[in-house]
Amino acid sequence: MADIQEDEPLDPKVEAIRKKMVRLLMVSGGIMMLGLMTVLIAIVYKLNEDSAVPVAATGEIVMPAGTTIMQSSVGEDRMLFVVQDASGQRQVLTYDYSGRQIAAYTIREE
Repeated sequence: MADIQEDEPLDPKVEAIRKKMVRLLMVSGGIMMLGLMTVLIAIVYKLNEDSAVPVAATGEIVMPAGTTIMQSSVGEDRMLFVVQDASGQRQVLTYDYSGRQIAAYTIREE
């Protein structure tokens, strides 16, 4: 078997430099890990974020002849129209982006 030799103790100045280098290695490694974690968290956040921008849709909404659109509004996934028909009756109509009517409310005065 080979004889195991013990290393001689380092000079105190060299030992101090070695400790500083180990500390520098730990600090720089910690900063690198923190940066990597930040990038990974940002990527996961972007992948799980719901897109608030609606997808452009094309279609057709058919209203009776003589209908006048008085106001319109567009939301996240809905369109709202305030219309007046030929007889003067006002309604609030709600559609989704596929053009399907979701709700219709008649506006009447008392």
